[in-house]
Amino acid sequence: MNFEALPVDEFLEEATELLQEIEDSLLLLEEDPVDQNVIQRLFRSAHTLKGGAAMVGLSDLANHAHEFEAILSQLRSGTLTSTPEIVSVLLKGKDNLSSILNPIIGNSTSISSLSINENQPTDQLKDIQSPQESRTSDLNSDNPRIQKNVYLLHLHFDQSFLKQGQEPLLLIRQLEELGETTVIVHTSQIPPWTKFDPQKLYLWWSIKLVTEKTAEEIDELLEFYRGKESELLIEKVETPAEEEKEVQEAHQNMLQQISAGESVDPLTFTESTKTEDEGPQEAVEIPKVSQTIRVPVSRLDRLQNLVSETVIRQARLLRLNEAIQATDDELGEQFLQFVEDNEQAVRELQDQIQQVRMVPVGTIFSPMKRVVREFATRHQKQIKLEIYGAETELDKTITEQIQGPLMHLLRNAMDHGLEAPEQRRESGKNPIGTITLQASHQAGFVVVEVKDDGRGLDPDKILAAGRRLGIVAEEHHPSEQEALQLIFQPGFTTTREVTDVSGRGVGMDAVKKDIEALLGNIEISSQLGHGTTMKLKLPLSLAIIEGMLVRVGVEMFVLPLLLVTETLRPLPKQLKRFKNRGELIDIRGQYLPLVRLHQHLNIENAIEQPEEGLIIVVQQGSQNYCLLVDNIEDQLPVVIKSLEEHFVHIPGIAGATILGDGSVCFIIDVAAMLN
Repeated sequence: MNFEALPVDEFLEEATELLQEIEDSLLLLEEDPVDQNVIQRLFRSAHTLKGGAAMVGLSDLANHAHEFEAILSQLRSGTLTSTPEIVSVLLKGKDNLSSILNPIIGNSTSISSLSINENQPTDQLKDIQSPQESRTSDLNSDNPRIQKNVYLLHLHFDQSFLKQGQEPLLLIRQLEELGETTVIVHTSQIPPWTKFDPQKLYLWWSIKLVTEKTAEEIDELLEFYRGKESELLIEKVETPAEEEKEVQEAHQNMLQQISAGESVDPLTFTESTKTEDEGPQEAVEIPKVSQTIRVPVSRLDRLQNLVSETVIRQARLLRLNEAIQATDDELGEQFLQFVEDNEQAVRELQDQIQQVRMVPVGTIFSPMKRVVREFATRHQKQIKLEIYGAETELDKTITEQIQGPLMHLLRNAMDHGLEAPEQRRESGKNPIGTITLQASHQAGFVVVEVKDDGRGLDPDKILAAGRRLGIVAEEHHPSEQEALQLIFQPGFTTTREVTDVSGRGVGMDAVKKDIEALLGNIEISSQLGHGTTMKLKLPLSLAIIEGMLVRVGVEMFVLPLLLVTETLRPLPKQLKRFKNRGELIDIRGQYLPLVRLHQHLNIENAIEQPEEGLIIVVQQGSQNYCLLVDNIEDQLPVVIKSLEEHFVHIPGIAGATILGDGSVCFIIDVAAMLN
């Protein structure tokens, strides 16, 4: 078989999803050990993984998946009862499957070149046996004369079997693992070459199987291969092993009946779409059309870039319309109507592409369950993870980049936030600590919260640590909220001992930088003794954002609109100057720091008096700031272009965009400028 032609990339992507489904289902099984729906879902996922691995030639992965599936089969049949210990072993078995798959990902162009480690540990899986199966195994080893069952099987698959991604030879190999087999391949249905369709399955098989398995167990195996037009038949032959001649005769009689189109004597199990009342019917293949397709992310990125260029050209059309109207009003009106219709189409196209790139945040929430379970076991804590809003969608790029920050916030909540069960009891709390992951849409943004009901953050303790580390001067007395913000300072930690989870003084500053790099912000709210909430506010997409075009002197800049809370023209009396705190703007009794953009960006001939220019209030983290600009020129969709390929990093500049007149305009990095 030529494995090079098989959809290896598609399988690797599907396998990753299946392994995550297996892990999620195992964690659900631990909560409800008798949930048959979860057990069935587990079995289907493992079976699909095994079949796909066999199809692309990954025999080691298929074999390990088969051992994994065997344990799940015992759970499904009731011969084995789920326990936390068994779930732990199965989770390790899932990790073994992942360890086989991970080296392959990214090297899928040639299956023949893949080298699989043949020494993956599976002993623990093999050790999981029900008492019944252990006794059976002992009997088999000590008594070679044990009675075996003989079955005659007829495997006549739907002709669209191959199109469905199924592999009949995989089933035959699985039957061979059950015992001794005699296989006959029938070719009578192969049409002339002029009518031959390579995507259709014309072969069918008849098999004699000698095994210790029951008919029910064999039928469970066949269940996953039955299709709408399939005939998968089983006949158990009640005869001693020495009457081999009669078995052979019965086998041949069944084959002759099937070949002649005659009805077969009642079998133990049958699966057929025909009834006696319907009579003979012409086999009609009903195509099964998938409602979804897999598209490489690189293609979506290319499509997104093309849409971005279209947005830029639309802005240029608007500028061109202004020139046309200045010379010909009638032509200008016609052209304006065209531009407006085109803008609507471009907007819809932009929205549709953005929707295609959206993925549920549940894809990064689900792996957190395993992290919580492992941490609780290792550190003797009782932790319950609650997830809300997993269906909330976010751009795939942003989803991938926030996984690390979220993991760090989760570990902090478990390690620093939640108390030990004894401490929680002494405080009158439930000994089981709760961590909540929640996502929601709010005003065009996605808000992700990591919340715990632990000890909360102590501002006094944080401030003391800040002074001990030299971050805060002794004479400075920050507010409670300002003290909480100290945890985002590089090198800050309140832990004197380094553990495997925390205490190194790195992490929260990196979390903040990662979130701000995504044009988002992070807020802290905490109540001592009751818990802490970390709130991440993120844009839906980074490819095209809404921007505010502002003028500073003769230069134009873009401010991300998602950071803007309000604009105003202050009165002279609103400007305040405080010693050691600089210039502040009094906005409804709240004093906000004034940031003069022309000074930060070294721009001459800009407005210097706030009452003569405009104040733009932006939010950065939990703090608001006032940015002084000359004027607001426009609000427009902005296509972000990176400068890293052509320029060294410019402080305060996040990137650039192209305006409708073809000029380049810088995008202000508010976070970097304020820090």
